Amino acid sequence: MITSNNGFTATESISLSKELALLGVQSTPLSSLLLSKGVEKALSTVFTFKEKTLDSTEDISAVEGADTDVFQKSAKRELTAILQIFKKAVSISGTAEAMQSAKFTEEVADRLLELKINLEKVLINGTKADGSQTPFIRKMAGVIESADATNAGAGADVVALLKEGMQNLWNNDLSEGTYYAFVNADILEKFNNAYEGNYSYTHVNTNFGLQVSSINTNFGVVNIVLSKHMPTDKIMLFNDAYVGMVALREAHFEPLAKTGDSTKGQIVGEYSVKVGSPKAVAVLTVG
Repeated sequence: MITSNNGFTATESISLSKELALLGVQSTPLSSLLLSKGVEKALSTVFTFKEKTLDSTEDISAVEGADTDVFQKSAKRELTAILQIFKKAVSISGTAEAMQSAKFTEEVADRLLELKINLEKVLINGTKADGSQTPFIRKMAGVIESADATNAGAGADVVALLKEGMQNLWNNDLSEGTYYAFVNADILEKFNNAYEGNYSYTHVNTNFGLQVSSINTNFGVVNIVLSKHMPTDKIMLFNDAYVGMVALREAHFEPLAKTGDSTKGQIVGEYSVKVGSPKAVAVLTVG
């Protein structure tokens, strides 16, 4: 862990990417899930990629011994993700350090958790901005904004609504993946009440360190994840094979120049969410 007497130079930076992935999993389930899968490297402030789709050619039968002169490819539109800068800074006076030598370390750890919580909120609710207008800050589009509008659904019955959303994704002929539905506490309570005592409603441990509720539907198993950052009336349903994170700069600590009787530093990361196909995300409105 970083301390003020590590002997770092003015240009040294210390990676915090592993710490970020493991920190505050219950408070940041989406970022923990995506970081556990690995982060794709971006080479620019705008990450450009092709939509992930499957070819739908019906008849691929062939004559025995025939030459291959027909080749298939799936239709892929170009999509973009804006990289957003996340930054937290810390400054500890010499007196505070003398009174408590681990204070700088504790402050850095707190700032890292705060950065991840902010990242979590934006991953879900972010609104895209390219930074060309005041205040000239680049902002990513969150998963909700990236969803295909044709997948949307609405209704008061959360069970029927979830099944409708799963069927919509199933109809889109997506690749195999794990399905997650992110909800807030009130909607999770509705699921708990609806499935109380039902054998198809179980609790499972995820590979990113969180226990979730699992529901078996005709269109696949979906994991219900509690998130305090979800809108109160929304269910965010997605196939995780199509959702990932990209980074131009992964979270790292940089010491700042000493200009007086204090030790200063900052944590900086530059991230975006990559939705491989909007058809893999459904936003459902409860009400």
